[in-house]
Amino acid sequence: MTSKLAALLLFATAAALHAAELETAAAPGVRLNQIQVVGTHNSYHLEPSATAKAWRASPLIRRELPALAALAVEYSHVPLTEQLERLHVRQLELDLHLPAERGGEFPVRHLPVFDERSSVPTFTAALREVRAWSRAHPRHVPIFMQLELKTLRSLPFPLERIDEAELRARLAALPTPREWAADDFTGLEAAIRDVFSPDELITPDFVRGEAPTLRDAIRTHGWPLLDAVRGRVMFTLDNEGNLRDRYLDGAAGDGRGRLLFVSVPPEHPAAAWAKLNDPVRDFARIQELVRAGFIVRTRADEELREAKASETASGPAPRNGDIISPLRRDRAFASGAQIVSTDFPEADRRYSDYAVRLPDSAVVRPNPVNDR
Repeated sequence: MTSKLAALLLFATAAALHAAELETAAAPGVRLNQIQVVGTHNSYHLEPSATAKAWRASPLIRRELPALAALAVEYSHVPLTEQLERLHVRQLELDLHLPAERGGEFPVRHLPVFDERSSVPTFTAALREVRAWSRAHPRHVPIFMQLELKTLRSLPFPLERIDEAELRARLAALPTPREWAADDFTGLEAAIRDVFSPDELITPDFVRGEAPTLRDAIRTHGWPLLDAVRGRVMFTLDNEGNLRDRYLDGAAGDGRGRLLFVSVPPEHPAAAWAKLNDPVRDFARIQELVRAGFIVRTRADEELREAKASETASGPAPRNGDIISPLRRDRAFASGAQIVSTDFPEADRRYSDYAVRLPDSAVVRPNPVNDR
């Protein structure tokens, strides 16, 4: 063995041990909301095919669906297992679509036809992959899984206006649009329960304990100790508004009996977790919620803007529109949001060396706002 190879192996071994120490070490008394981790946005996402890109760029789509045409989706994530293992990601986000038939599998994809490539085809497949990794690493920091429930919408124009025969056929084969209903929420939760046992989950009822509401629990005894919930998974609902309210309606409006934490106003009885995606605009609000005991998810980047602005760790890049790199990423970490989500847990060299990770590529670190 050459001295160079031996040095590389020694470095790799040391790095692995360092990661393991970061994963398991925590001061006594640290609670789940007193940490900070990195997550990924649309964790399943694979860059669309050249054909799908051409469809989005067609004159008809640009004219009738400009938001679809303008989507910045030219990025890919490695498989979920690799994100957890190599990249130390501890939050995953999945977009779920309604099954073609009631009671069927929930597809995982961003958009049908135009941006549908995914590293996991279904919700159940994703759950099984995460559980397999979790069982192999029983002392891991809890994994946060954020679910966005997608609703298919009708096209604003007749299919006959589409010239491309394949695109027209693909769109015609889509199921009839409908809203998420009570039995869909039941099926969603059943899919989770089929894969994870109760002692592998962090649920609103688990955190609530004997308190009257989840919000009361956060105000009084707070979140569980980190060491008490290692090896578990916590599910959150990305959606707000009417869909969120319909989900809560099946639980007397306060989330009792539900599996997913929801983002609601801080005085709501189901309040404990919050989604505030803009750490620049909402910096003070995020810090306020973190100090009040909430777990918050924010985003370090969006729509490829930060990566294309050539953000680096060495200092700010020139102003690019309303983004001043590396302001958003740095504000996300400094805000105290426990979950900092990104499209770039590692750099995509087509754009820049921009990446979002904790110092020393740590798995977890003390929360910069409420670590005491």
